[in-house]
This record gives sequence, C-alpha cells and structure tokens, in this order.
Amino acid sequence: MKFLYLCISIFIVLIFINSCATKQITAPKPIASVNVPIPKPASIIGLPIHINTEGITKSINSKFPLELYKDDKFDDNENDNLKLTVLKRGDLVLTTSADGLNISAPIHIDFIYNVKLFGGFEKPISHSLNLTVFFTTTPSVDRDWNLNLNSKGRIIWDDLPSINLGVTTLDLPKLFGKIMQSQVDKMAVKINKEVPKALNLKQIVSNSWKTLAEPILLDSSYKAWLLLNPKNIFITPITYATNEMEIKLGISSIIEVVSGYKPTNDSFNVNLPPLRQVNNLNDNVKINLNATVGFNQINETLSKQFIDKPMLLEGDSYKINIKEAKAFPYGNKIMIGIDLDGKVKKGIIGKGIKGIVYATGIPKYNMQNKSIEITEFDFDIKTKDILVKSASWLLNSKKFRENIEKQLVFSIANQLTEAQKMANEAVNKNWSNSINLNGNIKKIEPNTIFVTPNALNLNIITEGNLTLNLTGF
Repeated sequence: MKFLYLCISIFIVLIFINSCATKQITAPKPIASVNVPIPKPASIIGLPIHINTEGITKSINSKFPLELYKDDKFDDNENDNLKLTVLKRGDLVLTTSADGLNISAPIHIDFIYNVKLFGGFEKPISHSLNLTVFFTTTPSVDRDWNLNLNSKGRIIWDDLPSINLGVTTLDLPKLFGKIMQSQVDKMAVKINKEVPKALNLKQIVSNSWKTLAEPILLDSSYKAWLLLNPKNIFITPITYATNEMEIKLGISSIIEVVSGYKPTNDSFNVNLPPLRQVNNLNDNVKINLNATVGFNQINETLSKQFIDKPMLLEGDSYKINIKEAKAFPYGNKIMIGIDLDGKVKKGIIGKGIKGIVYATGIPKYNMQNKSIEITEFDFDIKTKDILVKSASWLLNSKKFRENIEKQLVFSIANQLTEAQKMANEAVNKNWSNSINLNGNIKKIEPNTIFVTPNALNLNIITEGNLTLNLTGF
C-alpha cells in the first residue's frame, strides 16, 4: 500500500512539474530556399588614354639619323650615272588631323650627275635641292593590343632647280623619282615600326591592370571596400585633337562595395583579355551595394513593439498579450515565433488560446517609405492545424495580421543616404599612384531582398559614371 501511495505521489509531482514547464520559442528546421544569386550587373568603366604627340615625335626623330641614304658610285643602280646623298635637314614633325596622324620629313639632297657627251666625253654636274615627304597614317589597335599603322608618303619638291645641259634640261623628278620613292617606302616602314614602340599600349594598360585586383579601402570604420572584377576591355576608334590622340578604352566589370571585411579577388585574371572593337561606349556605371537589417535588430523591434502590450481584436472581443517574439530565417521568408496568451473578453468558452504560434512573412522593399517590410504575414501549416481545432478566431483574424505587419517595418533611409555617400566617395579615390577614379553617383535603386542566416540583405544598385585615369606616363 505504501508503495502504491509512493507511485501516486511521484505521478502527481510529475504532472505538476510538466504542467509548470514553460515551452520556449525554437528556431524552425532549415528548409531549402530557392537559390537565386544576387544580381550583380556589369558596367563599362571609361579608361581614356590621352597621348601627347610630342613624346612620339621625339622618339621617331631619335630613330632617323642625319644621313638617310648615300650612293657614291656612278655605275650602280643599273648604271644610273648618279651619286647622291640624302640628308634629314630638320626634325620630323608629327601633327594630328581629324583622320589620323601626319608626319612631315624635310629632306636635302646633294647629287652629282655624270653627263655623257658626244665623243665619249663625260661631264659631272653637282647640285643640291630640297624636298619634303608627307606621311599620313591612321593608327588602329587589333584584338592582341598591337598598334598598327599603314603610313603612306608623298613627295613635295620645295625647290626644283632647272639644270640646262645645252641640248636638254635635266628632269630631276624623273631622275630621282625611283630612288626617292624607295627611300620614302623605307621611311614609312620604319615609322610603322617605331611609333608602336613609342606607344606601347599593351604595356601601359597591363601595368595598371594588375593594380585593379587589389580592393581599395573606402571607410575603415565601416570596413567598406571597393572591389572590381573586370572581364572584358573594349576600344572605340581613336580620336584626335591638337597635338593629342585619345584612345578610349572601356573596362567591363562588376563594381561592388563590400562592408564588414576585406574581400578577396580570387577570380581576377591578371592577364589582359583580348581587345574588342566597338563604335561607342555607354559610360553609365552601376555599383552594387548592400543594406542590411539583422535579425537581432528585428528581434529588438519585436520586443519593443509587442511585449506586454495588449492587443484588442475583432471589435474588442478578444485580447492578445504577447509574452515573447522571435524572428528566424526560413528559406526565402522569415518565420516569427510568438508566445501569446489570447483570452475571450466575452462569448463562448473555449475561444481562448495560450502557447506558441508560428507565422511566416515575405520581406519586401517599400520605395515610398525607404523601408523593409514583412508582408503577406500568415500562420505556418502546423500552427494552422492547431488553430483550426482550438482558436479558429485567431486564424481568421485579419486585424491580428495587420497589427503584426504594421510593426514589422524597418527604415533603411539612413543606410541609403550613407550608401550613396559611400558610393560617391568610392568613385572619387586614388586607387594607386598611377590610377585615380573620378565619377558621380546620380541615382540609387534598392533592388532585391535576400534572407541570410543573420540578416535581411537588400541589394542596392547605384547609377552614375566612372572613369579610370592613368597618370604618370
């Protein structure tokens, strides 16, 4: 009998303990979410390279000696009876036009022509003359970064002396035409070879390209970094101004500002990609940013708005008191667990509810209010099953959903303002000693919200323009 009393006592204690145990809000089991990658549109970053022709002119002149050609025999060149020396009488001058480059080469010729007279007599005649060779060329760059020229020269006779031989007059253009054209062709080949050496475009860009792999620190307090991930490079037709040629490149790249940690650029290709020819470039750039609302912030809001603040529903017929509320990631939604005590103020017995219910919502961006809101708030399946049996009034309460949604609003106006400020700082920075950024952010557009284990992340795309400027070359 004592043993029976002992068992009954233990059973009563267990019942009491079990009835006093408090259930806790627990995180839902992870569910598979639709893995939608964060959209990161690529943009074209302008990279104009301004080339002053003065440096090219100096380089070309250093490659052409004073004496360009010398023939000191009468009997060579098919016995042309001609000795001559072709000299450079001044520096080559490079100028620009709307169509390309022009190079003028002032030339001086000293010659001796051995005139054959009747009776086998010979009479050497010495003379000098000046001419100018004009070269025109339109540079282009191929996909392998080679600067190609197709220079063509024409001869202008500056002074053409008339040499009277008695019975005839010496036709100097005809006499020198073949030889001089040969020299002009050789000079053109040399110009085609030397100008690309003076302007090694691939080397200029390659030296700066590797620098772009390193993220640039924007803000040490936010640990914000600007990161480029360039993939392609485009070039438009070369344009010309007075004593200057402009090679406008465009780098296709994903541009993003990453906060909280220094990013790594593992996918960066240190080798220059092939160059692609286009007629024009769109200089509108998009920079990818993020604004976040952490679950700790969401839970603070839940506590502040709901805990111990009675909620009257359905014409004050029901009273809801929320003791605890927590939010969790739930696939592409968020789940909110609510520990509530719902009581009937009047009516039939059995309408009350006490315990934990779970509901899900979809985070959306409200453009007008610049806020993230939790919408389409609804009970999860298991909770619905319970409410159908015990408190269908809560299941069907539109006012309950509206009260919850109305409080789940998180302003990110300050974050957007800070994001635009940071983006403008990002596009006006010295990347390195040889590269500086110059741009302007005109528009900021919040895009898609992504649910992560720790926060709601709002992808933000800013629009503006951005130019990389190379210095020191």
